[in-house]
Amino acid sequence: MAQELPSEIFRQYDIICLLDVIEHLDVQSAKWLLRSILANMSEDALFFISTPLWFYPQDSEQLGDLEQHLIGVPASSMMALQPLMYATNYPLVGGFILNKKSLDFVDFFEPTPNKSFSYEKGLAVANSVRMNLQPGVVFKIS
Repeated sequence: MAQELPSEIFRQYDIICLLDVIEHLDVQSAKWLLRSILANMSEDALFFISTPLWFYPQDSEQLGDLEQHLIGVPASSMMALQPLMYATNYPLVGGFILNKKSLDFVDFFEPTPNKSFSYEKGLAVANSVRMNLQPGVVFKIS
């Protein structure tokens, strides 16, 4: 479990990847894990995180299988972390490259457990923060 890793382990890596993980955690665990990674990664490390930018419906197949999505992550939360680069793919899944500076903005990471945070709402939020949503194209933030 990602949230059970000792925090000091993150300092050992130049690149930390969190793919298809954060949306499976509850709000408090997701916020804690993000803060823990950013606070404990080395100064020159990069952190790549990928997550749906809406409450992507995915249920459990069996009790305790960890497949169920528990949160949706608005694009505004991810863009507030001041990513160096990002890209999106269908169906509105974002990949973001962060660095240590994102720790200064981690309080603005606000995932939601609200299952009515639909694809359409996620798209509206992404458009309101002026994300470029061209699939598969990496956008560098200056």
